Amino acid sequence: MGLILPLLFLGLMASLSPATIVVFVLVLGTARARVNAVGFLFGWGISLTIVFAGSYALAASGVARSRDGRTSVAILEIVLGVFLLVVSARVGRRGTTTAPAASPSFGTERFVGYMGSLTPVGAAVVGILKQPWAITTAAALVVAHSQTSRLLTAIAFLVFTVASTATVGLMFVYYARYPGEAQSRLAELRDRVVSAGPVMGAVAAALVGALLIVDGLLGLQ
Repeated sequence: MGLILPLLFLGLMASLSPATIVVFVLVLGTARARVNAVGFLFGWGISLTIVFAGSYALAASGVARSRDGRTSVAILEIVLGVFLLVVSARVGRRGTTTAPAASPSFGTERFVGYMGSLTPVGAAVVGILKQPWAITTAAALVVAHSQTSRLLTAIAFLVFTVASTATVGLMFVYYARYPGEAQSRLAELRDRVVSAGPVMGAVAAALVGALLIVDGLLGLQ
């Protein structure tokens, strides 16, 4: 449980990424919504697996070689944590100085222009790009730093995958069952996320950064 809880927390932070929620709602508003949503989730899953596995493999190889390798992973956690705290401060500051209506896109304004011609392959690419790599990398570092068994590592990855995909997955299920009702409800959700996005992003980055710094500092002891 000592490893699963942090991975569950990191997964939930990834799941609540404002950019991902907004973009996935836009995907569900396309002409081929269901097919494009499947493409998005496929790209998301591929991106998550590659980033997690790659980050874990690099970190775990260093930890396994020597004590210095474990120290390096701890320092990397701290550096990434500090970086996320800086990002949190910048996003929070921008959110307080910019009117919500002036910053609704979270990098989606160009994507909106292509919505009419979005294909499943394009949706998969968007899924790859919108997967929160920083949080996925953080999850992999936490697992590598724990030096746990392969079984627990696989369970931790599964927990993170399910938790980080929960929001978009539930949105897709809701749309698939109630497409008419879902369109208006998801549009309302998009508007709320756009408005609260800077605060949500800042809080998530700060929490993840703090967790990494604490885990890294404990590893240096």
